Amino acid sequence: MTGEWAAIVAGAAALATSGAVAGLVARIGPVDAPRARGLHRRPTPTSGGVGIMAGVAVGLLLFAWLSGPGASPMLGRIGGLLLLAAGVGVFGALDDMADFGARAKLAVDVLLAAVFAVFVGRIEALPLAPGVILPLGPIVGGLGTVLWIVTFSNAVNFMDGANGLAPGALIVVFAGLAVAAGLHGAPLIAVAAMIAAAAGLGFLPWNHPGGRLFQGDVGALFSGFFAAGLAVLAAGRNDDGPLSLYFVVLAGLPLLTDVLLTLLDRARARLSLFQAHRGHVYQRWLDRGGRTHGALAWRAWLVMAAFTLAALAMEAAPRGWRPVIFAAGVATAAAGWAALRRRLR
Repeated sequence: MTGEWAAIVAGAAALATSGAVAGLVARIGPVDAPRARGLHRRPTPTSGGVGIMAGVAVGLLLFAWLSGPGASPMLGRIGGLLLLAAGVGVFGALDDMADFGARAKLAVDVLLAAVFAVFVGRIEALPLAPGVILPLGPIVGGLGTVLWIVTFSNAVNFMDGANGLAPGALIVVFAGLAVAAGLHGAPLIAVAAMIAAAAGLGFLPWNHPGGRLFQGDVGALFSGFFAAGLAVLAAGRNDDGPLSLYFVVLAGLPLLTDVLLTLLDRARARLSLFQAHRGHVYQRWLDRGGRTHGALAWRAWLVMAAFTLAALAMEAAPRGWRPVIFAAGVATAAAGWAALRRRLR
């Protein structure tokens, strides 16, 4: 079977598997009780992200089988990423049932991100400006890679508090990454991202609209880890890959900005960074009253789409100018966050 048809079949399998497994979890899975910091008012089945994880696994395995022998080494590295992301996801599923706490989840995330940086992929050079590349080396680069994966996966988890917001946002990021990788000569990265987007689409109707099922820590941590890892593989160890590391960072800036700047605010106020709270901008927006999860989700997806389009434009620019365009995106996201936060006070 040709690679194009194999990718189409794998994507369809990912979508169908995700939806079917999510439906099963909705019937027999654990139930998330309402919490003081939460935005939901009734007990709701959770761990629906098991469907996303199963969809990605089935899709990638099917693609590898249909592609036949002699697969590229990149497919093996994507398989290693899948195993580690699934490890984070499985622990997230256990946490959905037993609530091990934020520190335990962080420790597992750091451990598996470190395994990724040592054995699968890491960034050892970071472009800063046209003609300026910062050499990091294996140790600093490995630590930076761990920090990036842990930051992004937990940002997705922190933002997973309203129906459809985080799952839909990751679908947009994965879809954009698939397009960018396809345009810039990274077909296997494109297939993996497309399969992840399809798996997210299979789950999404269970969560939005109506909130019949939450993806839980399993879905948020798995998807965030997988997206961050694909970004590293696409960038290459020495900034010699088909895409820049900045692509997923820029596409995911709306999530990252709300999380990082909110945590900075809490640190300045000497509040615990591990304690659950309702200080994120998206939570404050819903707290204003008369506003629905659906309205929030659609707005968030549109903002994510705008930043993903900006990331696609960045990849079309000369490589040396990508850090400059990325810095402009960071400034825009920070200014938008600050303006919205002032309005919501």
